[in-house]
Amino acid sequence: MVDKRQHIRVPFSGKARLSAEDTTPVDVTISNMSLGGLLFHTASVFDLGKRVTIHISGVFEEKTFREMVTGKIVAVHRGPAGNSFGIRFLSYLNEEKSPCLYGWVDSHEGKPIPSFLRNSTGAV
Repeated sequence: MVDKRQHIRVPFSGKARLSAEDTTPVDVTISNMSLGGLLFHTASVFDLGKRVTIHISGVFEEKTFREMVTGKIVAVHRGPAGNSFGIRFLSYLNEEKSPCLYGWVDSHEGKPIPSFLRNSTGAV
């Protein structure tokens, strides 16, 4: 299957808090991100098409940040070791709304990672 992503995914190792309508907020681990989406892992189960909000905290360029992104689940991989979900953001990361996340992706675009979710339903 051809990778349909419009933006290069880069490594991003971090914890985040995910919330969605009708669910209790859960902690997730993010493993990669692009300007258009991200991949997260959790023991929880979410369905394709679910709209989610992810609060991401971290340190970028020696500054602590907390930013929020909203997206829709477009890829699901369920396995014995846990579940992985691809999120397509409702709008691309940009400097104005998400300066730290945008800066991270922008500064790491020369170091893309290969895809392992080949059965996604859209570009992330």
